[in-house]
Amino acid sequence: MKELINSIGKKKLIMILGGTVGVVILIIICLLLYNAFFVSNTYSSVESKIVDAAKEYYSKHQNLLPKSPNDEVSVNSTTLTSSGYLGDLQEMVPDEGVSCTATVTVTNVNNNYRYVANLKCGDKYQTETFVDHVRSVERTVVSGQGLYDMNGELVYRGENPNNYVKFANRLWRIVKFENGSPMLIMDEKYARSVWDDRFNADRNRNDGINDYSVSRANDALTNLYNGEDLFSASDKLLIVAHDLAIGKRGETVQYNDGSVEKSQVLEDRYIGLLPLYDYINVSLDENCSSATTQSCSNYNYLNLLESSWWLLTGDSDTTYKVYRVDSSGIIGLTRASSNSYLRPVIYLAKDAIYVGGDGTFENPYQVK
Repeated sequence: MKELINSIGKKKLIMILGGTVGVVILIIICLLLYNAFFVSNTYSSVESKIVDAAKEYYSKHQNLLPKSPNDEVSVNSTTLTSSGYLGDLQEMVPDEGVSCTATVTVTNVNNNYRYVANLKCGDKYQTETFVDHVRSVERTVVSGQGLYDMNGELVYRGENPNNYVKFANRLWRIVKFENGSPMLIMDEKYARSVWDDRFNADRNRNDGINDYSVSRANDALTNLYNGEDLFSASDKLLIVAHDLAIGKRGETVQYNDGSVEKSQVLEDRYIGLLPLYDYINVSLDENCSSATTQSCSNYNYLNLLESSWWLLTGDSDTTYKVYRVDSSGIIGLTRASSNSYLRPVIYLAKDAIYVGGDGTFENPYQVK
């Protein structure tokens, strides 16, 4: 090493090292400038900064956080700026001379907290929720596939409407919007399971009991939600609690407004299965009116055409039969102790933010 230094010369070596350090410093400065002016200077990045400021604010004011699940509080940008947690919005946004306001809503989700920024900058930018975006591009229809106004709900009907969503690294379909929240069903079979296999005293055998609240299916889905195989911690912040419509129904009943299934509910659940009436309502076949109508498999995007899968609804005329959709898309009753696939159903938060996509299979909606 000493010979190498002598051969190069100390002065030359110092110049080489100095030049190398200078180049490294120049690269770092360029990266910082690029990040400041070209990467961070977007409305989306401003929203992220506002959320970070709100998180820091509430870390110092934890007594202000919502105490109970589903409760929410909010803080505006004026408070965040005056408290020293956020800079001047007008200096942060990419467009000069635009006046901006922002609010961060914090929701208690199963005793964790979801932070959502709502940024408004004149006519330049407005944070768009997923629900608002879909409503702006998807008009309701009265014929053909698409979004229908039915029984106070917005329901996707038909063979292949543009209602795909990429969530938790899987494809889902929007079944409907209920009370402002998108109801999603996984667009594939997830796990094969009995609906229930407990001992049934009426049958004197393990044919199962068709009460979802005490079913094996309920146990399996609850464990799925609580675990990490399907949903990450950040995914769960976008899933809201809802009431499961677990009322039982007879095969020939033709009330498809949800009143039969909603006659009994399991409150505040984060995951479940699809009620029978929702499957019927998706079909555009005019003959589809009850569980006995085989044509409900027609013009119905929920028809997987490969495997049978469980519905949420039990039979009101027995204590052990449950509705399922078979591999042909036909509704039928079978023993709860039979094996079929679970297709999880969840509800997304109504303030979930639209990220991208157009709802097609190739370009599904994405949310955050």
